[in-house]
Amino acid sequence: MAQLMLPHQANLAGYVHGGEIMKIMDNAAGVVAARHAHTNVVTARVDNIFFLKPVRVGDVLLVHASLTFVGHSSMDIRVKVETENIAQEKRQKALTANFIYVSLDKTGKPVEVPPLLITTEEEERLFEEGRKRYEAHKRQKMSE
Repeated sequence: MAQLMLPHQANLAGYVHGGEIMKIMDNAAGVVAARHAHTNVVTARVDNIFFLKPVRVGDVLLVHASLTFVGHSSMDIRVKVETENIAQEKRQKALTANFIYVSLDKTGKPVEVPPLLITTEEEERLFEEGRKRYEAHKRQKMSE
């Protein structure tokens, strides 16, 4: 997904407001989750968001989202954002985050999602990382 950053998205310092970028990332993650679950999906949590480089008005955002883990009704989508300066033909990694989505049935209750088909060692590694985050979050919720 590519999107040009415009002046109305800028903060007082002249950079694109982080919330604007997070919304774009959330939209990309939502598409991935809905395509996998074939149901209504909602954002449940955002983990490990890292703002690596500022994004400027006029930059093109290149957003890459991929499903890395599924639980019973939850999905972990890794989102990476690059900026592209078209005039300089230069790309830079700008943000990364994990968006956790939950699949819902027509009554708004969590519903099981299909399993994730893993075909590469990299996908296996990402799945294991997602499983660890999932289990850590479950432990944290139980202790609250």
